[in-house]
Amino acid sequence: MTPQQVIQLSSAQLAAADALSNFYEIGGDAPAEAFADLGFEDGLSIQCEMQRRAIAGGAVQSGWKVGLTSDRARKAVGIDDRPFGHVNRVLTSPAQIPSAEISKVSIEPEMCFVIGERIAGDNVDPASVPERLAAVCAGYEVNEVRVAVGGNLAMLVADSLTNWAVVRGEGIAPPAAEALDRCTVTVSCDGEEQFTCTAADEVDNPYLSIARLAATLHRHGLSLEPGRCVITGAYSRFRVEPGQRWTTDYSSIGTVEAVIS
Repeated sequence: MTPQQVIQLSSAQLAAADALSNFYEIGGDAPAEAFADLGFEDGLSIQCEMQRRAIAGGAVQSGWKVGLTSDRARKAVGIDDRPFGHVNRVLTSPAQIPSAEISKVSIEPEMCFVIGERIAGDNVDPASVPERLAAVCAGYEVNEVRVAVGGNLAMLVADSLTNWAVVRGEGIAPPAAEALDRCTVTVSCDGEEQFTCTAADEVDNPYLSIARLAATLHRHGLSLEPGRCVITGAYSRFRVEPGQRWTTDYSSIGTVEAVIS
């Protein structure tokens, strides 16, 4: 989305965007009443308006996240869709994460993909995705609890699905889909293993998720543009503390590291 793009909101959506902006600025109680009668698609539209305001204030978009990338997550909310989240900060591994500046900070190991050619439309073939990518990288998502959504999906989506940043680590040329599914993800903190999994046991194939993300973006007049990063679903989540060093190895892809300051 460019700063010039105008999002046409309903009066209820605009009121919710104003309430959320006001909350970000001065705090207080979460704007639950403004979001009470809004749903999933409302949240996406409001998120686009929040991003327009962020760009007007100097933010620069770096990429996207895609949510609900496992059957478990979709069943929990009763929606078979893939929400997007705007990413305005991509850090290079090893990254310093300033925990004092981030409310209730947590990190999630996620694969990070760099778009090579534009991906757009509501019927993207997942098999065509790898050839339009520049790289797949080891990655983290850094999350921040900015607002207590209290189970309100529209507010969660409007808040860019809690994204604070992406950490991009080592990468390779995009392999076959099956190779990503077989990838072993091993998370360590200060040299001690905390978690390990096979990628396909936790999330959908990333190429499918990117295709579904493109469809959701298309509904809102958006697309995946070259140079931007996309993270495609968390394998786990960890609350972090100052002084910790988190390292995650993605077999055959590379390693990513974050130091919590």
